[in-house]
Amino acid sequence: MNHIFVTGANRGIGLEIVRQLGERPKTTVYAACRRPDSAAELQAVASRAHGTVHVIPLEVTDPAQIAAAKDHVRSHTNALDVLINNAAIDPDDDAQRFGRIDPDVMLHTLHINTVAPLLIAQAFVDLLEASSLGRIVNISSQMGSIAQRDYGGSYAYCASKAALNMSTRGLAADLSRQGIVCVAIDPGWVKTDMGGRSAPLEREESARGLLRVIEHLTRTDNGAYKRWNGHDLPW
Repeated sequence: MNHIFVTGANRGIGLEIVRQLGERPKTTVYAACRRPDSAAELQAVASRAHGTVHVIPLEVTDPAQIAAAKDHVRSHTNALDVLINNAAIDPDDDAQRFGRIDPDVMLHTLHINTVAPLLIAQAFVDLLEASSLGRIVNISSQMGSIAQRDYGGSYAYCASKAALNMSTRGLAADLSRQGIVCVAIDPGWVKTDMGGRSAPLEREESARGLLRVIEHLTRTDNGAYKRWNGHDLPW
């Protein structure tokens, strides 16, 4: 696991994943976010990593920026070991509440949380195929589990993560012959800007668990839906 690409790397779980990876020897991290110039914490992590963390501009819905990000990675390596699709949004609750659902919010959320990971996977597939075990990790959520959907609200976010899970299964089928393992992983309810202060899980613990699961993935895990601690989740 020497070359890893992470989206949404400027804050929360993405930032912590990059920080932990940046402390590892012989590991190069490509940390992508929309506005690197204003990502002070990420820039500080990159500075401490002494050249092993590359901060890359990426608007995940922009095909031209996706292509440019791939070109940057390809200028440093012929093989990408892990793609972590972490970038996501969770809109304001009012715009996701039944009776007040905003269709533009729904579509924008699906674009970022569901469509963008597919476009990025599509762009990077040849670099992943060149790895001895390429891995596509879609950061999903327990809120994407249809089996556990016994509550209302959060229509945009839940639908986008359920759709991401379905896309992960499709990728697992499409890319199995190329030896690429595709999984969806729930990071847990984490104390971040998105998760809020009442969340029970610290981002350090979540990221540590996520990386442990990613490191131990094998081809038998292809198409799995897991929690940050390695336990399986019901679809």
